[in-house]
Amino acid sequence: MSVLARNWRCPEGEIDIVARDGNAMVVVEVKTRSSRRHGTAFEAVTHDKLVRLRSLARLWLATQAERFDTVRVDVIALERFAGDFSLRHERGVI
Repeated sequence: MSVLARNWRCPEGEIDIVARDGNAMVVVEVKTRSSRRHGTAFEAVTHDKLVRLRSLARLWLATQAERFDTVRVDVIALERFAGDFSLRHERGVI
């Protein structure tokens, strides 16, 4: 993947990472947690958030000359506990 934008913002919200993976536009939500008190980092990304990311992807595309065959939403969940790190990358969650 190649990163096209980081922390892209508009009045409707923010996309952490916009990337190109072949002919796919990939919108990436990055979530970090240092405890599981309120669930895992991956669980913190709600269905409503994923739907909002799809909408933000359309807004980002409207401002670009880039064209893609598909749009995919990925989640990268990073957790840190007692000095250990765990990374989970889920592709195409919605």
